[in-house]
Amino acid sequence: MSVGIALLVHEELHRAAELVQALQAAGCKIAVHVDAKVPSDESNSFTRALEGLENVVFAPRFHCEWGQFSLVEAQLATAEKLLNHFSDLSHVVQLSGSCLPNRPISELQDFLNQYEDTDFIESVTVGGVNWTKGGLEAERFNLYFPFSFTERKRWFDFFVKLQRRIGIKRKLPKGLVPHIGSQWWVLSRATMKAIIEDPDRAQYDRYFKHNWIPDESYFQSLARKHSSRLRSLSLTYSRFDYRGKPMVFYDDHSRYIEHLDSFFIRKVWPGANQLYKNLLNPARVPETQNPDMAVAFNANIKRAESRWLDGRQGLMMQSRAPLLSLVNSATSYTVLSGFDRVFSNLPSWLHQKTGIVLFEHLFSKENSDYEKSAKLLKNNLGSTPQNRDYNPVEFLLNFVWNHSDDDPVFYFDPLQNPQLARFMVQDPNARIFHIRSAWLLDLFRENQRDIEKIQPRVHAFALREQAQLKALAKGKAKVQIIPLEKFYAQPGAVTEDLLTALRPALASHNRDVPDLRPHEGLKEYIEFLKDAGLNLKVEIDHRNNMAGLSA
Repeated sequence: MSVGIALLVHEELHRAAELVQALQAAGCKIAVHVDAKVPSDESNSFTRALEGLENVVFAPRFHCEWGQFSLVEAQLATAEKLLNHFSDLSHVVQLSGSCLPNRPISELQDFLNQYEDTDFIESVTVGGVNWTKGGLEAERFNLYFPFSFTERKRWFDFFVKLQRRIGIKRKLPKGLVPHIGSQWWVLSRATMKAIIEDPDRAQYDRYFKHNWIPDESYFQSLARKHSSRLRSLSLTYSRFDYRGKPMVFYDDHSRYIEHLDSFFIRKVWPGANQLYKNLLNPARVPETQNPDMAVAFNANIKRAESRWLDGRQGLMMQSRAPLLSLVNSATSYTVLSGFDRVFSNLPSWLHQKTGIVLFEHLFSKENSDYEKSAKLLKNNLGSTPQNRDYNPVEFLLNFVWNHSDDDPVFYFDPLQNPQLARFMVQDPNARIFHIRSAWLLDLFRENQRDIEKIQPRVHAFALREQAQLKALAKGKAKVQIIPLEKFYAQPGAVTEDLLTALRPALASHNRDVPDLRPHEGLKEYIEFLKDAGLNLKVEIDHRNNMAGLSA
């Protein structure tokens, strides 16, 4: 079986021609759609550059416009051209002319040969975690969008506001469950054919013609109807900033690109000569993927985005004027969020290593749990919830003052007291260690499998944590975000970082970790939730962890 490429091109056609030639040489079957807006001389030159290439066909041309159904029409026409001309396709890969393969095509072919009946398309339910960035989500399905956002933005905004005011709410086609996700997907031949030949396709097309950005919802919704085995992930790496603009790859990203957990990258700058030369070279010997390099790449991108948005400390400008806090704590203190869900004996372990007391229930609903069950702390600081919750910020300030000659360390769940969490985030004396998505462990230990019951809880937890992470990124506290999968991959590194913050001299000599709470089966449970359409920010290396699919 071979891989089919549905390629949409509209600019920089000389680079798109290089991509087609490389994919064809690697054994792919390719159908190309050239946007009808491309001038005829450019289109003819592009066609001539590909003359004589076997297994390359051209689809009927549509005048495509961003955010409109014309993009879906182009996708459908290109995929249909592939299926009609090549009978040996196992999958259809949707790409654009600005994509490049970051891994050899032979690896993609081997990978897909293992999962001939599996679809790889990011497909998440609407109304939970905000998948979109700076755009409409649920309303793209229940309002009408007759005006172009790019060409008639004032009319677009006016018509959206008008529909909200008068209460317009479109009716979904029967049996359609809205999903959204990346427009760069890989669908099996069976699923793609079922979508094209769906007896209700005319009804679906009429409905999606009035949606906004339907290329992010048409296939994502219909694949859920027709797929026999769907993985909610994209095999193309793409990233968007806070405005929804795609990240662009340049030559100085080259040392990281082969290590990304994907087969293609988008979007590549047409002037990235080194990337085009290296990644389209049929004789290249790829590096062995190193997950640490991928982690470093994403961390660098996040730092760059932060620098772009927030600037540098001491450099002032009107758009980045700081909000100054008038009150800070007396000394540094350490906040551990999510650690009680993963460790069973961290307080005793930490006390044995450092002599530091970790307060487990300082902000619990019942009582403030002091060392050795003391009811009062120095300076008559009481432990009753009424005393603590009357003014949580003042309580924290007094607590830290009482431990100014020590290292205050305590568990804290930001979701229980948002007011206090906001203060900690802006306190430069706070050190916050947060295990991202640790709340999943509560669901996992309940072994809850009823998606209808789980979905509202997952959405609520994820939305709250999303707001919390956003606040942490903009605060003055020293913050370390630890993804759940990274923690379980290297728990020793997490405890070493903690010891480095508390007792630097002891960190390098430590060789053991606290006992972990049971978590066997967590990876499978997370995959179960993601495959059910829940948008989780827990990344699993699908190339290394997909053996269970064939069971």
